[in-house]
Amino acid sequence: MIGVFNKLANIDVQMLNLKNSLVYTVVLILLLFFFGVFFSVIERINSRAINNVFGRTGLIITGVIGTVVHEFSHMLFCVIFGHQIVDFSLFRPIKSKYDGIMGYVNHRCNINNPYQRIGNFFIGIAPIIFGTLTMIISMWILMPSEFEIVKDTFNKNMVYMSNINNIVDSFNIYVNLVFAIISVLNPFKASNIIAYIIVVYIIYSITTHMDLSVEDLKNSRSGFLLFFLLVFLINFVFLNLGNMFMIEYLKIVITTISFLTVSLSFAIFTMVISLVIEFFFS
Repeated sequence: MIGVFNKLANIDVQMLNLKNSLVYTVVLILLLFFFGVFFSVIERINSRAINNVFGRTGLIITGVIGTVVHEFSHMLFCVIFGHQIVDFSLFRPIKSKYDGIMGYVNHRCNINNPYQRIGNFFIGIAPIIFGTLTMIISMWILMPSEFEIVKDTFNKNMVYMSNINNIVDSFNIYVNLVFAIISVLNPFKASNIIAYIIVVYIIYSITTHMDLSVEDLKNSRSGFLLFFLLVFLINFVFLNLGNMFMIEYLKIVITTISFLTVSLSFAIFTMVISLVIEFFFS
């Protein structure tokens, strides 16, 4: 604790921490932006391919899970951040034929409440967060042996986190986690092919409807500045607390980015399936 106070009293150290906090925050925000853009591009390619081959029927079949997960994620984060849900529809397979809206959640909040305002950011990007979590839970329930492989790799790499010395070590741990999760998607290694097909269908459905709409992005924008300041503050606090606390923080960041990368890998996986189907059957 004395070391922390000494750091706070050192102007040069604080200026360096402020600089590093800003750099870490910008990098993290850019990574999130990168994932958002790629999810949107892949979703549009998937939707186009499905629509070209199967028409609206294909979008409805994937929307049974994908749209419901998308809209439910908005509702869940509305509840978490204390927003009032005015109206919602988790899935509109018939009405969407006339207006193109497969589902929606209308909500409102007290814009003067910082907690509710920053909630706009998380509510907007909720489909990516909750969609990724849903895919992971699906694998855990339906492919438990494959999930255990990923879990063991994760636990081993989290132990290695205590010995990292530079950004290269962090990147290596991140790569190990990603490849461990991707490897279990190999159909030739599946312990139960039926469970594998169901998981692929769930992943396909969710990633096909994970795109953030214009309204999602507008809602996120209103809470972006507060989110940026919050991440900056967290970075600054952990830098001042010392290496032990910074390592714990890095564990959270690397785990989050790893799962987002896996989710993006799932999306690319489904995009390839969509393009192959479109090539042979359109």
